[in-house]
Formats: sequence, structure tokens, C-alpha cells
Amino acid sequence: MIKTWQAILNDFGIAVFDVFLLPGTIALSQISAHAPAIALRLGISAEGNEVMLPAALSVLSWSLLLFLIWKIVRLLENAAQIISAAIRRSFSTAAYRIRSLRARLAYKSRQLIPVRRSGNADPVPEIDFDELDLAVLQTGAALPPGFVFSAPDLADKLTMRPAQVQCSLDKLRKYQLLDSVIGATNGFDNYRLTHSGVALLATWHRSH
Repeated sequence: MIKTWQAILNDFGIAVFDVFLLPGTIALSQISAHAPAIALRLGISAEGNEVMLPAALSVLSWSLLLFLIWKIVRLLENAAQIISAAIRRSFSTAAYRIRSLRARLAYKSRQLIPVRRSGNADPVPEIDFDELDLAVLQTGAALPPGFVFSAPDLADKLTMRPAQVQCSLDKLRKYQLLDSVIGATNGFDNYRLTHSGVALLATWHRSH
């Protein structure tokens, strides 16, 4: 039984060694067939080089193969990183465009809703300000004379969504504290403070 296992291991070792020598053996056979003068000069047929020369060529061949495999793996890793970064940028851009489109659609849908008006004269409603309304008025008042602003402009400064800022702009325009200006920014109307808006803001600062 032990001799059987020894024979199997011996055959396996011989097979592995033959596979290892295969590149060198093929290279030497090709040299002998196509360049006999070089083969004679190298002494390929000499007994002392029957194993050493194929082994040396095999080591060189397997080393080149491992180096080539390593380079291919690195190239695939770099390509995967580039593709992954491109996919992430595409998803980020698509998400931003979807959010921008939703904000524009929300703004346009509010413009299409008709405002109900009563035939009787209504008393002037009391203006209910919140922090966002005040921030919009203060930001508009801080601009140089003649400058206009829009929901995207204020959203960048207030770190809010343009749709949220547009709600405040609509309310302030309804109370005639803002005037809409011809032109648009990214699909949103432009505005500027009215005299009433400037006066109201000045009154608020005096009272606070």
C-alpha cells in the first residue's frame, strides 16, 4: 500500500515537473527546428544542458506569464474603478436633474391653479411672516440696486430647496412686497423688492 502511494506521488511529481519544463522544451524544439546553428552554439544537444536549459527557459516563460497576468489584473481593476466612478457620477447627475425637474413642475403647477376671488371687497389680510419670509426679504434688500433674485439663487444661500423658497416668494408677491421681473433663472421667475417690502423690512428692524 505504501509503495503504491509512493508510486502515485512519484508519477505526480514527474507530471508536474514535465508541465513546468513544457515552455522551455517547446522553445528549444522550435530553436532546433528553425535555427540549428543557434542551437548548436548553445549546446542544446549536450547532455549537461538537457535539463538546465529547458528549466531556465521555463522559469523565464512562467515569470513572464505571471507578470502578464498581474498587469492584466491591474488593468481590469483600473477599468472597474473608472466605470464605477462614471456610474456614480451619472446617478448623481440624474438625481439632481430629477429634483430640479420636480421643483419646476411644482412651481408651474401652482401657477396654473386659478386664484379664487370674491366679488365683495375683502379687508386687507394680516401678513403672517415666518423665518423664511424674513430671510428672503433681508437677502433681497442686501443686493445692490437694480439686482434681481430668484428661487434657485436664494436656495443656494439659504441651503434650501428652490420649491420651498418659491412658496415664500409667491406669498410675498401676493402681499405686494415683491415684484416679478421679466426673465427667468433656471425656469424660475425673477423678483425684486417693492417700496412696500423695503418699508416693511425697515419697520421690522426698528421694532426689533
